[in-house]
Amino acid sequence: MFKRFQRLKKGLQEMVISDDCSYKEDNVDSAQFVKETLLNDNWWMKVDYILAFTAPIYDVLRKTDTDMATLHLVYEIWDSMIENVRKMIYQHEKKTEV
Repeated sequence: MFKRFQRLKKGLQEMVISDDCSYKEDNVDSAQFVKETLLNDNWWMKVDYILAFTAPIYDVLRKTDTDMATLHLVYEIWDSMIENVRKMIYQHEKKTEV
């Protein structure tokens, strides 16, 4: 879902900025919240971060979701996944410290 948000980012932002959109009239408070969220760079950075550290987990699931026997590969794949997740989290924490 976050990948889809990321792909549609520009379109979503254009939609909430547009005066032609009729969704704003249904629930003003919700519409304002959606607009502020979609235009917030910090929120998009969080989306990028979530995608960065979940990508290795997703890759492991994709590699092992087959009809073939993959149990013998799980330990090696698991170790590299853990290392990649740690790397992404470390890079993110280092960025936020500065």
